[in-house]
Amino acid sequence: MKRDLKAWLMTAAVLFSTMSAGRLSAQEAAVDSVSMDLDMVLKVALSDNPDIQIANRTIEIKKYAKKETLTGLFPTVDFTLAGTRGVIIPEANLGGLKIKMGTEKSYTWTGTATLPLVVPQLWENLKISQRTVELSVEQARSSKISTLSAVKKAFFQLLLARDSYAVLKNSYDLAEENLAITRYKYKCDMVAEYDTLTAYVQKVNIEPDMLSMKNSLALAEMQLKVLMGVDVNEPIRFVGQLKDYEEKLFSDLMLLKEDDDISANSSLVQIDIQKQQLVLSERLNKLGYLPTVALQYTMSRSYSGFMGYATTANLTLALNWTIFDGLSKYMKTRQNKLSIQNLDQQREYIKQQLETSIAASLNTIETAAEKVVSYKSSIYSAERAYEINAKRYEVGSGIMLELNNSANVLQQNQLSYVQAIYEFVSEQATLEETLGKIITDK
Repeated sequence: MKRDLKAWLMTAAVLFSTMSAGRLSAQEAAVDSVSMDLDMVLKVALSDNPDIQIANRTIEIKKYAKKETLTGLFPTVDFTLAGTRGVIIPEANLGGLKIKMGTEKSYTWTGTATLPLVVPQLWENLKISQRTVELSVEQARSSKISTLSAVKKAFFQLLLARDSYAVLKNSYDLAEENLAITRYKYKCDMVAEYDTLTAYVQKVNIEPDMLSMKNSLALAEMQLKVLMGVDVNEPIRFVGQLKDYEEKLFSDLMLLKEDDDISANSSLVQIDIQKQQLVLSERLNKLGYLPTVALQYTMSRSYSGFMGYATTANLTLALNWTIFDGLSKYMKTRQNKLSIQNLDQQREYIKQQLETSIAASLNTIETAAEKVVSYKSSIYSAERAYEINAKRYEVGSGIMLELNNSANVLQQNQLSYVQAIYEFVSEQATLEETLGKIITDK
């Protein structure tokens, strides 16, 4: 007996220590985790998302490329040092006297400084480089808008999974409560066994949906962390509910309808910059017909055995003018003109697509807002119907089928309600991306 008591005490101690350790681990995890709302999530994505970081580095690369072009206006200095050893040295025969016409060893160093004075093509190249930097900046802005839109949608997808799981969990708890009441009434011979089986099936049918939604929730959280650029194992608590966005649905809808200007769309802006580059390239080709002028200073010093040291210095003003290049520049000009025509047609086509996409998005957003109002009012009616049927079943004047039907209607309306809000905010993020808006840049 004493051994059994001792063993029981040891087992209880182990269980207590395990539970305590589990509670401490849970508390530590709760302390270490970070709470993030949508604004904080977007700020982290702006700094840690790989696409945005790559785009920012691309801007720096193009800026250095522009500086590289600018160096063409600076003077260049070259230095050459050469040593020569004669293998066969010519000789002169003067009446039997042989005289070597050179030396076995000689050294020469030459320094050259060149300053470009008139370089029209280089000046135009600087303008093209500036447009290249502007294009990179616009591409980075496009990457930022696309990334933040994707992060926003992923965040809303997480909220949808979480809110849907909460609805299913609430339905499961109600079904479990009804099953307990039905079993008690069955034991008291107040209901038939059929009611017990029906209540049990009602509860069990919700479990697969809960499991599926739980997996969707975990996947949505991982996807959001990947888009943010953080480790998927990072302990983060994402704060918020979809119903938090219900109050400003119609105010946002009015703002979106008033501000549908597509001039800030990144695709259109990039095409405009590319067209400017082509126009500058055409001017660059025409400037190639003009001469270039450079000032060059050369100093040379050499040493040979029998002549000693010799120093020379020259100042040269050089004019370089290509008279005929086989019509190369003309062909490039024709290419640029055709490319400009393609860009103009492409821009008009993209503009039509954008206008159609904006109209479709606004229609989806407006429909989603109307759905939210409709489902919210139907939820109230469904809740009242469920309460009435639950009370009728409790007092014995109702049947299980009516109670289950009202529970299913309530669950479906609640799920449709959060789905409608998700459709609104998700399509809003898509529309903002189409309009080329910076979703957050605080």
